[in-house]
Amino acid sequence: MKYEKYLFVIVPFLFVILLPIILLICDSLTDGSGGFTIEHLTTLLINKRQLGLFQNSIMLGALSSLGASALGVPAAFLLYCSDIPLRKPLIFLSLFPLIIPPYVQALVWSKTGMPFMFSMTGGVFVFALSFFPFVMLITGSGLQASDINAHHAACMSRGKTATALKVTLPLVTPHIIAGAIIVFVFAFINFEVPDILRIPVFPVEIFCQFSAFYDTGKATLLSFPLIVTSLVLIWGQMHYMKKKTYISMRFDAPSDALFSLGRGRYPSCLMLLSIVLGSALIPVGLLIKGSHGSEGIIKALDTGLEQIYYSVSVSTLSALIMICFSFIVSYYLVRTDGKINQILHYFSQIPLGVPPVVLGIGMIRVWNREWTAPMYDSIWIIVLALVCAYTPFVLNVIYAKLIQVPKELEEAAALFNKSRFKIVSHIVLPMVFPGLIAAFFIGFSLSLSNIGTVLLIIPPGETTLPISLYNFLHYGAFDMVCGQSLILIMICAGLAGILLIGYRFINRGVKK
Repeated sequence: MKYEKYLFVIVPFLFVILLPIILLICDSLTDGSGGFTIEHLTTLLINKRQLGLFQNSIMLGALSSLGASALGVPAAFLLYCSDIPLRKPLIFLSLFPLIIPPYVQALVWSKTGMPFMFSMTGGVFVFALSFFPFVMLITGSGLQASDINAHHAACMSRGKTATALKVTLPLVTPHIIAGAIIVFVFAFINFEVPDILRIPVFPVEIFCQFSAFYDTGKATLLSFPLIVTSLVLIWGQMHYMKKKTYISMRFDAPSDALFSLGRGRYPSCLMLLSIVLGSALIPVGLLIKGSHGSEGIIKALDTGLEQIYYSVSVSTLSALIMICFSFIVSYYLVRTDGKINQILHYFSQIPLGVPPVVLGIGMIRVWNREWTAPMYDSIWIIVLALVCAYTPFVLNVIYAKLIQVPKELEEAAALFNKSRFKIVSHIVLPMVFPGLIAAFFIGFSLSLSNIGTVLLIIPPGETTLPISLYNFLHYGAFDMVCGQSLILIMICAGLAGILLIGYRFINRGVKK
């Protein structure tokens, strides 16, 4: 089967996504006349302040990764391997923090009066609570993919504790590492949380260099250590995992528990409930209190109705475009091998390592021109920026689902019908459709909560819900901040409920 024709769509689209990054790199290495120079680079390399910021960023990412792993790995083992009570409800409750943006967590916890919040410890606390579900899901995916019979055989010969430590844990170690790397990168390049908690890190410095001095070259060079470090980790993870499925589309628990907790069943359940309490229920409760109940929510709704409509429209368009492009790329990557495949796969993940602020600067550099003014002053500049930022996330979800579709099904169908379009639409799409639903939600929720990129490129006269929230924060209107944060969470929760019902319905139809 020939798949080369897909490159005519993949390569140009990938070039558009990477163009802002390419131009920023070129600008930072050229002088005013367009000649090559490393003057800015050598200046930054001997700056002790930049070294301190880089160390802070590394520490924040590493400690956040350890914190999220410390919560996520035990949660995965308890929820996917044990006979803990209320497993299915606990799984869904443990995923709830994913619809609460990290900056909302930072906002509410910073108002609690805890002395450590405005420090590195506070940042680690927020990121660990926000991102531990990623580690839990990816580790749970590895546990679900493992051979349950092998575990039972090991338990009979070596005991439950030895099996867990010497058999189960080594099998899922690649998944744990993959989850830890994702959390590290998220915390490493995040701008909003350190800005709120006043933690001096590279992303905040990048934003200051651009907003205060409009120095794109220096801002870009400041981002080099972040981008290089992030990409080394992301590409290392890709090479280590290869074509393993480390993102699972299943959110239920296995019917046959590997380990019996005995008397520890209810204490373990209480432990997980305490994690859910701190990562989801307490923040939502504090938001309700801060907004003064339903009156504050209604006030925030009336004030931000236009922003809500604009944000939902932008997020929906962005998610749909991400799905279309990601499906084509994923299909090509799954069905082909070779160097071109590997290059495209690695290049498609580059936006994961780019700080949102830097991507915003790059979008200004590429599209803020006279001949592109109609697009730059419209909703489409935000849509394009969000597609550039979050396509890798959507692509990874669809790729994980496509890799489970046997190629032999398509080959058998090709014996009766030569139309590639019909084969894909009638066989492949129905089998991956539940994954597309999950990918849409991820693309939508990430786009809806973005601040770092949209803040720099929002067209005149327009405002998204997160930008409005951020403005109210700086004006000191905390009741409006809480009200709009609750609306943001309710939109994501409502969409998650609708898509989950559709996911169940379609998945049941596919199985039949």
